[in-house]
Amino acid sequence: MNKEVILSLKNVNVVFSKVGKYGIKEHNFHVLKNINLDIHAGEIIAIVGESGCGKTTLGKIITGLLKPSKGEVKYRSNNVYGFFKKDFQTFRNDVQFIQQDSYAALNPVRTIFQSLYAPIRAHHHDYSREQINKRIEELLGLVGLLPAEQFLDKYPHQLSGGQRQRILMARALSLSPKLIVADEPVSMIDVSMRLSILKLMANLNRELDIAFVYITHDLGTAKFIADEGNVAVMYLGQIVEYGPIRDFIQQPLHPYSQALISAVPIPDPQIARQIKEIKIKGMEMSSLENRNSGCPFYARCPYCHLDCKDDKKEYLTVGKMKVLCPYYEEILNANKNI
Repeated sequence: MNKEVILSLKNVNVVFSKVGKYGIKEHNFHVLKNINLDIHAGEIIAIVGESGCGKTTLGKIITGLLKPSKGEVKYRSNNVYGFFKKDFQTFRNDVQFIQQDSYAALNPVRTIFQSLYAPIRAHHHDYSREQINKRIEELLGLVGLLPAEQFLDKYPHQLSGGQRQRILMARALSLSPKLIVADEPVSMIDVSMRLSILKLMANLNRELDIAFVYITHDLGTAKFIADEGNVAVMYLGQIVEYGPIRDFIQQPLHPYSQALISAVPIPDPQIARQIKEIKIKGMEMSSLENRNSGCPFYARCPYCHLDCKDDKKEYLTVGKMKVLCPYYEEILNANKNI
C-alpha cells in the first residue's frame, strides 16, 4: 500500500467508568486497549467482531465523535486533538460516520431535501439556491436514487431501509469526505437489498477514491466489500489479527479468528476443507467489564498457556498478517493433525 496514510491511531485506549446507585463510580473498564491502526487513502478496511467487542466505539474514535482516554489520533500526520477549532472542523468534515439505524439518524420531521440542504448550506455559504439544488440532485444520482424528484419531498418514514441508507450516504458525500466509517450499514435492511448497498459503497470507493472503514459482525459482507482490502479482527476491545482479508480467509492465525471462520459456511470446497472447527471452551463472549489483563480470548481458548495471562504480548508479523498470539504456529500444526 503506497498511498498516503490519512488517519492513524497510535496506542489508543478508551476507559469508561461504571456508575452505580446515587451516582457513585464503581470501577473503570477498558473498552479499547492499545489500538494501532493506519488507514490509507482510498482503501477499505473491514472491522469484524462479535457484538460488544468495541467496534462502534472504535468507529467513533476514528471520526472524532469520541476522544480516547489515552493515545493519539492523527489526521494527515497531525494530532487531531492539537488542532485549532477550524482545523478540527475540517477533520470532522473529511471523516464521516454512517450510523446503523438509518431511521434514527434522520430527523423524522424534515424532508429528504431539508436533510440534504442543511449540511451543504452550512459548509458552502457562497452557493446559491440553484447550486444547492443541483448538488442535491448530483448526490442522489451518486447513490442511485433517481429521478431525484421522487424522493426530495418525502419524509424518512416514507422510504425503505435501503433508501434511507442511501440518503445517509448522500448526506455524508455532501461534505466531500476522504474517509467514511460505516457502522453495520446493512444489518437493519432486507437481505435482498444488502448487496446493492455494498456495491454502492464499493463503487464510491473506486470512483471517488474515498476510504471506507466497514464495521460488521458478518464475515460474508466483510469479504465482499473488502475483497482487495484489509480486515481487523476485534475481540474484547483489542485487535487480535490484522492484514489482507484474502490471506485471513485462507489462513486465519489467531485461535479466535479460526473459530470465527469455522463458524461461517464457505462456498469454496477447497477452502472449506482446509478450515478445521475450533472447539472453544464457551459459547458466550466475556464482558469488557470482566476481561482479564492478558490475552482477551484466554477464557475461551482451547490452546491457552499460563503465560497467556501476561499483559505484555506483542504482535507477530506472519507474511502480510499481524497476530496477537505467540502460539499461532503451534495451533496451526495442531489443527493439521485433527
